[in-house]
Amino acid sequence: MSPMPSVANALNHVAYPTTDTGATYRFYTEVLGFPLVAAVRGSYDPESGKDRPHLHTFFATRSGEVIAFFEIEGAAPGPRDDLPTWVRHIAFGVDSRQELDAWRARLRENGVEVTPVVDHDGLWYSIYFMDPNKVLLELTYQSRPLTADDAGKAQRMVEEWTSARGQRLS
Repeated sequence: MSPMPSVANALNHVAYPTTDTGATYRFYTEVLGFPLVAAVRGSYDPESGKDRPHLHTFFATRSGEVIAFFEIEGAAPGPRDDLPTWVRHIAFGVDSRQELDAWRARLRENGVEVTPVVDHDGLWYSIYFMDPNKVLLELTYQSRPLTADDAGKAQRMVEEWTSARGQRLS
């Protein structure tokens, strides 16, 4: 077996579908302030091998990570599955609790439904809201760096969870 390469150095992008690039563009550039940094047009569907015109757009965070969207000509939104909405979301970090509060006010001023601030064990403080594509977004302030104690606690939780369900870790 070959040795494991280095762990990835950063998240480059995550991609989601959109059926309205205009609404997606306005939300990410005008409401959230993410600049449009790239776009790629395509016509080939690698799964079916058929022509399928699409536009892939990329909006960047301050640190350079990107959220991207595909609008595929003629595609309708897919059906919702039976998992709770909160299971699938993307979280973007902010620098302070005050900045989180300012974002909550800005979102409300722009007509975006947003949750009150949620306290996750005094470590993360978060607000949640939907983008125009029904992608659940989180803005979160992390109150302190994660430590070796946090990693140890996480390892114990995972071991207990998997053991109780007969799952293997290795």
